[in-house]
Amino acid sequence: MDESAVFGHVIDELETRDYQPLVHVPGSHQDTYADVLDRCETHQITIGGRYPDVLGFTHADRVFAVEVKGSSGLLRGIGQALTYQQGAHVSYLAAAADTVGQHTDLLRSKGVGVIGATDDGVTRWSSPPTSESHEQVVDIEGQLSVRLRRSDISGDIASLSLAQPLNYLAPVVAVDQHGPLAGDELADVIEAEYGFGAGTQARRSALSLGLLEGTDRFTLTDQGELAATVLRGSEISTLQELDAVKSDVGRSTVVAEHQPLAILLRNCYERHPEFRLLLDALRKEGPRIHFPDLVRRLVHEYPNVFLNTFCTQAGRMRARELIEAGQTARIYEEEAVWKDIIRTNVLFNFVQQLKHIGVLAADTRSHSGAISEYDAGAKPWIMREGG
Repeated sequence: MDESAVFGHVIDELETRDYQPLVHVPGSHQDTYADVLDRCETHQITIGGRYPDVLGFTHADRVFAVEVKGSSGLLRGIGQALTYQQGAHVSYLAAAADTVGQHTDLLRSKGVGVIGATDDGVTRWSSPPTSESHEQVVDIEGQLSVRLRRSDISGDIASLSLAQPLNYLAPVVAVDQHGPLAGDELADVIEAEYGFGAGTQARRSALSLGLLEGTDRFTLTDQGELAATVLRGSEISTLQELDAVKSDVGRSTVVAEHQPLAILLRNCYERHPEFRLLLDALRKEGPRIHFPDLVRRLVHEYPNVFLNTFCTQAGRMRARELIEAGQTARIYEEEAVWKDIIRTNVLFNFVQQLKHIGVLAADTRSHSGAISEYDAGAKPWIMREGG
C-alpha cells in the first residue's frame, strides 16, 4: 500500500474524529497528493527541524502530529514520530496496517500511537499509552492558533517591517474615513494625506495585525473597528491628525508621548500568538538581554517563532538543517552562524517597534549598520519596567 493512499485514509479518519488537521506536502509531491491538498490547508511548522505530515488540534484541543508511511520506511517513520513528541501532546505513526502492526509493541513502549490502514480505510487506531516530554508544545500551539483559530490574522510578525508602528494605524484611519479601498487606492491615500510613501508595507502590516481584511478591496475587521474607535477617542480621525501625532513623537517613543496609542498598538501585537510567545521569551530572559542568549531560548523553547520571526529565508533553511542534524547549539554559540541566519531588520526596525509599544526600554540601542558590525555585548535589549 503506498503512502498517498494511507495519507488519504488518515485524513478521512481525522475528519470523522473532528480533528483539525494541517498537512505538509513537499512541492515535488503535490500532484501525487492533490486530493489531500484539496481537502486540507498546509503548514510550514517544524518540530525538531522536521515537518510533520499532519499536525493540528484534536477534538479536545490537544496538539497531535502524524508521520505517514506506506508499506516501507517504517524505521525512519518511527524516528520521526519520536521527534514529534517534543512539540505534540500525542504523536502517531500511520502506515499500512500489516506493516505497522509488526512494530506496535515498540511504538507503544515509546509512547507513540499507531494508525493502521487498509484499502478499506483506517482499521486500527491506538492512542499513545504514555505521555512524553513536550518542551515545545507551547510553541506549536501558538503556530497552530495562527493558522487554525485566528482567521483575521493573515501573516506573521516578521512582516512588520516599519520602525514606527503608528504607520500600521494609517490604513485603519484611511478606511475608516473613506470606506473600503483597493490596494492601490489605499496606498495613494496614505501617501497623499499622510505623506508616507510606504503605504503598501503599512497595509500588509495592518493585515498581519488583524486590523484589515480583504483582497481586492480592504475593509476593517472587528479589531480594526475597535482601533478606529480608540483613535477617534484620541481625536485622530484623519491621516493629517495621525501625522501630527507621529511628529509629536519624533525621536521619543509612542509609549512616552501617547500612552493610550501605545496600549492600542501593543494589544494589536499581543493578539498574535507568535508575538505573545516572543514576549514570554523576552520576560524569561530579561530584564537585560544578551541577544545570543535570547536566540538560545527561542531555539530551544520556541523554535518556530525563531525560524519565522528572526531568520532570513536562507537562514531559516540553514537553521532547520542544524536543528535536524543535532547541532542546535551552533546557532547561538557561533557568532558567524547566527549573524548569517538573522535578519538585520530584527536588530533595528523590530527593536524600534518594541520600544515604541513599551516592551523594551527607551535606552535600548538598535543597530542600523551591517549585521557583521553588530556588537551584542555593547547593545543589550533592556526590558522596560512593566513591559
